[in-house]
Amino acid sequence: MKNRTFQVAIIGGGMGGLCLANGLKKAGISVAVYERDQSPDSRPQGYRIHIDPQGSTALHACLPQHLWDLFCSTGGNFSQGFSIVTQQLHELLNLAPSQGTTGGTGDTIARHRSISRITLRRILLAGLEHDVQFNKRFLRYEETPDGAIRVHFEDGSSAQADLLVAADGVNSGVRKQYLPHAEPIDTGVVGIGGTLPLTDGVMALAPHLLLDGPVMVVPTTACSMFMAMWKRSGEAGQTLRRLGIEGSLPGDEDYLILALGGRPDFFGLDHQTASATGSTLKDALRRTVVGWHPSLRKLVEMIDEQQLFLNHVRTAPSPAPWKSTQITLLGDAIHSMTPYRGVGGNIALKDAALLSSQLLQVHRGEKPLPHAIAEYEASMREYAFAAVADSLKAMKQFTGEKKYPAFAIFKTGMRVANAMPKLKRKLIPA
Repeated sequence: MKNRTFQVAIIGGGMGGLCLANGLKKAGISVAVYERDQSPDSRPQGYRIHIDPQGSTALHACLPQHLWDLFCSTGGNFSQGFSIVTQQLHELLNLAPSQGTTGGTGDTIARHRSISRITLRRILLAGLEHDVQFNKRFLRYEETPDGAIRVHFEDGSSAQADLLVAADGVNSGVRKQYLPHAEPIDTGVVGIGGTLPLTDGVMALAPHLLLDGPVMVVPTTACSMFMAMWKRSGEAGQTLRRLGIEGSLPGDEDYLILALGGRPDFFGLDHQTASATGSTLKDALRRTVVGWHPSLRKLVEMIDEQQLFLNHVRTAPSPAPWKSTQITLLGDAIHSMTPYRGVGGNIALKDAALLSSQLLQVHRGEKPLPHAIAEYEASMREYAFAAVADSLKAMKQFTGEKKYPAFAIFKTGMRVANAMPKLKRKLIPA
């Protein structure tokens, strides 16, 4: 395909799709992104995200230098420890940064970072103003007589491309048509949570271990509570101004997140309930933390019930290998996973960088497109579904009935903290 421009259509303007688009544009490959949102700010993007060394490496590979510099300078203050405590805040495990849990090697690229999802999306969009079309809801695709792919949208419009990439999340419309047998399944676990502004009062109640990094509260009952703080770096405002944004973005303030995970019946909820009112969720939180440490109970009471969320946790069973075509997938569109390893977003970024590198070789005439897609998918299936299985195992460990002595919890914590602090990710589905 050397010396011939080929067109890539990406369905979905989330983190993985936009990272891929940046990588392709950087390589000189024609790309168009079709996003169902009406605008960049029309839908909440969730909370902060931990970018691990593989995610940082992928962003570095795909972003132009000026956007990479923006990414590096706009993250939040980030501690790389991880702790497990009982519901009475008795410490069971404390992997402080000084204990070698950072995975750091002094590498300025492959390192841990923390950034608001809202801010990251604005950075990823900054170089794609003319390449992203909003308010484009995917309807279906078809193969044309000349072997191209024509994509149809709900508004009656269509677009043609040599390659169609599904980056449209866990409810991917492309996957439903292309690989209908690869639908994610409900794990039977839900997350209930919300955030609190990081005021002095909240800081006074929060476990001191949160200053080292995320904390997991593990009672002996069949649930767990994830806690983490997000605090912007002092340079964040200046960095946002370089993007033409004055002040902080809505939903991007400093906060403490609390999120309970467990089965609906444990929380007194119906298994079939797709959503619940804020007051119902607040009552579920109250019932769960009865008898817990007074500080934890007070923090639960301080959460505004109107912004509580309920998330049904899903996971993607590993599908049998499929024949590669001019359609491929990345991120949650093919390998959605539970939040209990906190790596879903990083794996999507890894997908984007790998696919971008394969398509660059096609662009240079070094390999045909079918071979490039087959190689990408073979590698992606191996590392991505290993991560899916790992996150499912961690979910079962933290939401099952736990028995002391503390050593059992310690062993569980060591397993899930292997590459910590990767446990945190947003609990609101894209």
